[in-house]
Amino acid sequence: MKASSLTIAVAVLAVAAAAATEATIESTCAAAARGDGRVDARFCARQFAAYHGAAEADEWGLAKAAALIGVNLADDAVFDIGSGKIRPSPGGGGAKAKAAMDACARAYDAVGLAFAEAADELAARRYAAARKEMARVAALVRRCDGGLAGAGVRSPLPRYSADCQQIAIIGIAIAGLLK
Repeated sequence: MKASSLTIAVAVLAVAAAAATEATIESTCAAAARGDGRVDARFCARQFAAYHGAAEADEWGLAKAAALIGVNLADDAVFDIGSGKIRPSPGGGGAKAKAAMDACARAYDAVGLAFAEAADELAARRYAAARKEMARVAALVRRCDGGLAGAGVRSPLPRYSADCQQIAIIGIAIAGLLK
Protein backbone atom coordinates (compact mmCIF):
# COMPACT_ATOMS: atom_id res chain seq x y z
CA MET A 1 0.00 0.00 0.00
CA LYS A 2 2.80 2.38 0.88
CA ALA A 3 4.57 1.75 -2.45
CA SER A 4 1.43 2.55 -4.44
CA SER A 5 0.88 5.77 -2.47
CA LEU A 6 4.46 6.76 -3.22
CA THR A 7 3.96 5.95 -6.92
CA ILE A 8 0.83 8.09 -7.04
CA ALA A 9 2.61 10.97 -5.28
CA VAL A 10 5.51 10.80 -7.73
CA ALA A 11 3.09 10.75 -10.68
CA VAL A 12 1.21 13.77 -9.33
CA LEU A 13 4.48 15.66 -8.84
CA ALA A 14 5.62 14.78 -12.37
CA VAL A 15 2.38 16.08 -13.86
CA ALA A 16 2.56 19.24 -11.76
CA ALA A 17 6.19 19.80 -12.76
CA ALA A 18 5.33 19.36 -16.45
CA ALA A 19 2.50 21.87 -16.13
CA ALA A 20 4.79 24.32 -14.31
CA THR A 21 7.40 23.98 -17.07
CA GLU A 22 4.83 24.73 -19.76
CA ALA A 23 3.64 27.65 -17.68
CA THR A 24 7.20 28.98 -17.55
CA ILE A 25 7.55 29.06 -21.35
CA GLU A 26 3.99 30.27 -21.87
CA SER A 27 4.11 32.83 -19.08
CA THR A 28 7.51 34.15 -20.14
CA CYS A 29 6.36 34.52 -23.75
CA ALA A 30 3.17 36.23 -22.56
CA ALA A 31 5.15 38.59 -20.31
CA ALA A 32 7.50 39.39 -23.20
CA ALA A 33 4.49 40.15 -25.41
CA ARG A 34 3.02 42.44 -22.74
CA GLY A 35 6.34 44.26 -22.54
CA ASP A 36 6.77 44.60 -26.31
CA GLY A 37 3.73 44.45 -28.58
CA ARG A 38 5.88 43.18 -31.47
CA VAL A 39 6.44 39.84 -29.70
CA ASP A 40 4.43 37.01 -31.25
CA ALA A 41 3.72 34.90 -28.15
CA ARG A 42 2.68 31.83 -30.18
CA PHE A 43 5.87 31.95 -32.27
CA CYS A 44 7.83 32.41 -29.04
CA ALA A 45 6.27 29.36 -27.40
CA ARG A 46 6.72 27.22 -30.54
CA GLN A 47 10.40 28.12 -30.84
CA PHE A 48 11.10 27.32 -27.20
CA ALA A 49 9.03 24.13 -27.24
CA ALA A 50 11.23 22.86 -30.08
CA TYR A 51 14.51 23.90 -28.44
CA HIS A 52 16.33 21.33 -26.30
CA GLY A 53 16.55 22.40 -22.69
CA ALA A 54 14.13 25.31 -22.92
CA ALA A 55 11.37 23.43 -21.10
CA GLU A 56 13.49 23.38 -17.94
CA ALA A 57 14.72 26.98 -18.27
CA ASP A 58 13.80 30.03 -16.24
CA GLU A 59 13.54 33.51 -17.81
CA TRP A 60 17.34 33.88 -17.91
CA GLY A 61 17.67 30.49 -19.58
CA LEU A 62 14.96 31.36 -22.09
CA ALA A 63 16.72 34.62 -22.96
CA LYS A 64 19.90 32.63 -23.63
CA ALA A 65 17.90 30.06 -25.59
CA ALA A 66 16.45 32.85 -27.75
CA ALA A 67 19.97 34.04 -28.58
CA LEU A 68 21.07 30.50 -29.43
CA ILE A 69 17.98 29.92 -31.57
CA GLY A 70 18.98 33.09 -33.41
CA VAL A 71 22.48 31.69 -33.98
CA ASN A 72 20.93 28.53 -35.44
CA LEU A 73 18.57 30.46 -37.72
CA ALA A 74 21.38 32.66 -39.04
CA ASP A 75 23.68 29.68 -39.57
CA ASP A 76 20.91 27.89 -41.48
CA ALA A 77 20.50 30.94 -43.74
CA VAL A 78 24.25 31.11 -44.43
CA PHE A 79 24.31 27.39 -45.23
CA ASP A 80 21.26 27.57 -47.49
CA ILE A 81 22.73 30.53 -49.38
CA GLY A 82 26.16 28.92 -49.72
CA SER A 83 24.80 25.57 -50.84
CA GLY A 84 22.63 27.17 -53.51
CA LYS A 85 19.47 25.83 -51.85
CA ILE A 86 18.14 29.39 -51.79
CA ARG A 87 18.40 31.46 -54.94
CA PRO A 88 16.91 34.83 -55.83
CA SER A 89 14.06 35.01 -58.27
CA PRO A 90 13.21 36.29 -60.80
CA GLY A 91 16.46 36.73 -62.69
CA GLY A 92 18.39 34.82 -60.06
CA GLY A 93 21.38 34.07 -62.26
CA GLY A 94 22.79 37.53 -62.89
CA ALA A 95 26.03 38.92 -61.50
CA LYS A 96 24.17 41.56 -59.45
CA ALA A 97 21.97 38.90 -57.88
CA LYS A 98 24.97 36.70 -57.09
CA ALA A 99 26.79 39.64 -55.49
CA ALA A 100 23.67 40.47 -53.49
CA MET A 101 23.36 36.86 -52.29
CA ASP A 102 27.03 36.87 -51.29
CA ALA A 103 26.36 40.05 -49.32
CA CYS A 104 23.37 38.32 -47.70
CA ALA A 105 25.58 35.43 -46.62
CA ARG A 106 27.91 37.94 -44.95
CA ALA A 107 24.95 39.76 -43.38
CA TYR A 108 23.50 36.55 -41.93
CA ASP A 109 26.96 35.57 -40.70
CA ALA A 110 26.98 38.90 -38.83
CA VAL A 111 23.46 38.15 -37.55
CA GLY A 112 24.73 34.86 -36.12
CA LEU A 113 27.66 36.66 -34.52
CA ALA A 114 25.33 39.27 -32.97
CA PHE A 115 23.20 36.50 -31.46
CA ALA A 116 26.32 34.63 -30.23
CA GLU A 117 27.65 37.79 -28.60
CA ALA A 118 24.23 38.33 -27.01
CA ALA A 119 24.36 34.78 -25.60
CA ASP A 120 27.79 35.52 -24.13
CA GLU A 121 26.53 38.77 -22.59
CA LEU A 122 23.51 36.98 -21.13
CA ALA A 123 25.75 34.27 -19.68
CA ALA A 124 27.69 37.05 -17.94
CA ARG A 125 24.37 38.61 -16.86
CA ARG A 126 25.04 41.82 -18.78
CA TYR A 127 21.47 42.25 -19.95
CA ALA A 128 21.73 45.72 -21.50
CA ALA A 129 24.72 44.63 -23.59
CA ALA A 130 22.81 41.51 -24.70
CA ARG A 131 19.82 43.61 -25.76
CA LYS A 132 22.15 45.90 -27.70
CA GLU A 133 23.66 42.95 -29.59
CA MET A 134 20.24 41.55 -30.49
CA ALA A 135 19.07 45.00 -31.58
CA ARG A 136 21.71 44.86 -34.36
CA VAL A 137 19.87 42.00 -36.08
CA ALA A 138 17.11 44.02 -37.75
CA ALA A 139 19.53 46.34 -39.56
CA LEU A 140 21.66 43.42 -40.74
CA VAL A 141 18.64 41.58 -42.13
CA ARG A 142 17.37 44.74 -43.82
CA ARG A 143 20.81 45.19 -45.40
CA CYS A 144 20.40 41.81 -47.08
CA ASP A 145 16.84 42.48 -48.22
CA GLY A 146 17.78 45.96 -49.48
CA GLY A 147 20.75 44.63 -51.43
CA LEU A 148 18.56 42.09 -53.17
CA ALA A 149 15.97 44.75 -53.99
CA GLY A 150 18.76 46.95 -55.37
CA ALA A 151 19.81 44.07 -57.61
CA GLY A 152 16.25 43.92 -58.91
CA VAL A 153 15.33 40.58 -57.37
CA ARG A 154 12.80 39.53 -54.77
CA SER A 155 14.34 38.22 -51.57
CA PRO A 156 14.32 34.43 -51.31
CA LEU A 157 14.87 34.79 -47.57
CA PRO A 158 11.60 36.21 -46.19
CA ARG A 159 11.17 33.48 -43.59
CA TYR A 160 14.74 33.76 -42.33
CA SER A 161 14.35 37.53 -42.26
CA ALA A 162 11.10 37.41 -40.30
CA ASP A 163 12.20 34.63 -37.94
CA CYS A 164 15.58 36.23 -37.11
CA GLN A 165 13.94 39.58 -36.44
CA GLN A 166 11.19 38.02 -34.33
CA ILE A 167 13.58 35.94 -32.23
CA ALA A 168 15.71 39.07 -31.67
CA ILE A 169 12.61 40.96 -30.52
CA ILE A 170 11.71 38.06 -28.22
CA GLY A 171 15.24 37.89 -26.82
CA ILE A 172 15.32 41.64 -26.19
CA ALA A 173 11.91 41.52 -24.49
CA ILE A 174 12.82 38.58 -22.25
CA ALA A 175 16.18 40.14 -21.37
CA GLY A 176 14.20 43.23 -20.40
CA LEU A 177 12.30 41.13 -17.85
CA LEU A 178 15.54 40.18 -16.08
CA LYS A 179 16.83 42.16 -13.14
